[in-house]
Amino acid sequence: MHHIVTGDDPEVKQGKPAPDVFLAAARRFEESPVDVTKILVFEDAPSGVAAAKSAGMYVVMVPDPRLDGSYQAAADQVLSSLLDFNPSDWGLHLSRMPQTKVAATVFGKI
Repeated sequence: MHHIVTGDDPEVKQGKPAPDVFLAAARRFEESPVDVTKILVFEDAPSGVAAAKSAGMYVVMVPDPRLDGSYQAAADQVLSSLLDFNPSDWGLHLSRMPQTKVAATVFGKI
């Protein structure tokens, strides 16, 4: 992963569903300022989906199966598992992505 931002970061003034945590993360990319519409967020919680959408980002939700389905409506894509994620659905090509970043993203969040 490129960087990690948590709720106790000094830049995060409000917790989710406020967009602070995602906007702080966006500012830390090397190419900052980053076009937030080119950021894909993976979330499992409705408040996280709301925060990312409020930040102007796309969201893939992997919800807890016990959640009411109505919480999934705001997500751009809903998956039952991160293993179901297909980068090409988003115009991403795995061959262009560094393998260590992919492994950290996929295996670090299952």
